[in-house]
Amino acid sequence: MLCIYEDEGGAGFGPLLDLRPVFDLRCGRRTLLAKLRSRYPREKVVLWVREELAEVTAEAHPDCAVNARVGSACLFVSGRTILRDKLPVPGDETAFTSAGRVVAFRLNKPRAWRPGALGRVQLDLPEHPVKADVLSHPWDLVEFTPAELAAELKPRPSPAGLARGVTVVGPRTRLHLARDAQVWPGTIISTETGPVMLDAKARVRPGSLIEGPGYVGPGTVIDAARVRPGCSFGPRCRIGGEVEASVFQGFSNKPHDGFIGHSFVGEWVNLGALTTGSDLKNNYEPVRVFLNGRPVDSGLVKVGCFIGDLAKTAIGTLLNTGAVVGTCANWFEPGLSPKEIPAFAWGRSDRWQIDAAVASARQVMSRRGQDLTPAMERRLRRLFARAGA
Repeated sequence: MLCIYEDEGGAGFGPLLDLRPVFDLRCGRRTLLAKLRSRYPREKVVLWVREELAEVTAEAHPDCAVNARVGSACLFVSGRTILRDKLPVPGDETAFTSAGRVVAFRLNKPRAWRPGALGRVQLDLPEHPVKADVLSHPWDLVEFTPAELAAELKPRPSPAGLARGVTVVGPRTRLHLARDAQVWPGTIISTETGPVMLDAKARVRPGSLIEGPGYVGPGTVIDAARVRPGCSFGPRCRIGGEVEASVFQGFSNKPHDGFIGHSFVGEWVNLGALTTGSDLKNNYEPVRVFLNGRPVDSGLVKVGCFIGDLAKTAIGTLLNTGAVVGTCANWFEPGLSPKEIPAFAWGRSDRWQIDAAVASARQVMSRRGQDLTPAMERRLRRLFARAGA
């Protein structure tokens, strides 16, 4: 049995975790959970999450038990971990560590343990170091994505079916093309800097440039866009303008001109025409990011914006370096944005009322053939109440 759990370190991801557990965040081609499950395809999986996310997590993963009691031998893995070693499920009770942090542990009999009580387990178990990376902040998802894409997209036979007029620069064995993906004439795909994958029903329209490493998810449309290295787009996004080294979780729109770089964009986000995010300070100093109202030094010179689900920006929006945009925020103010825009913001000084926000979410999702489920609506309403407390 495999148990993937949220630990106390998830607090460092800000609004990206308002509507999902940490292991459902995308890094590279797949989510952190999908990476772990691919290592253990035959294991029954239990997910342990914050109680307020149990209902939406169960909806998203109907084949997994959520917050269920584990009564037999089990390997527990932190959901913000990318394992580099495959840890056997059976074996002695052990705490597996990386850089001094527990990233997984194995128990052979039930213990009184839940996420947040990791210290007690660590004291009880012998430790064994393993190769693993632990993600602590949203920029980690962005920074790890190029290497993850290179590892996930191995060379394969050259794809057939490319239209005449499509230019591939670099080895064609690095181009992964689903059978029903479509690339229009007048596009350029470069694999010189890394592999590129166009997943099922992806569309790349004329005038587009895609530089690897890059992933274009199912049903996503790249329209006259300049996609620089290190980008990963989840399902059914619309991408235009220029995007560099950024991750879009899925179902989000940036169809017009404007620049987004070194950023993470959640689901159901709409970026108005000419929305542009800064990813470099004029003085070239490391970027501070405000998470939950507190400044965090990223230690990085290139840091863009981090946008929660269902957020919207107006035409001509300018997002500050390292800006954090809260869930369901609606930003339409002139000039450079503040470093932190709260959840349900309606411009600089007002609040988007919950009934209107829910109605908008329902309409946005219906345009993609999706439903706002009762569980997700309850989660939004509770988040609104908490944000106003």
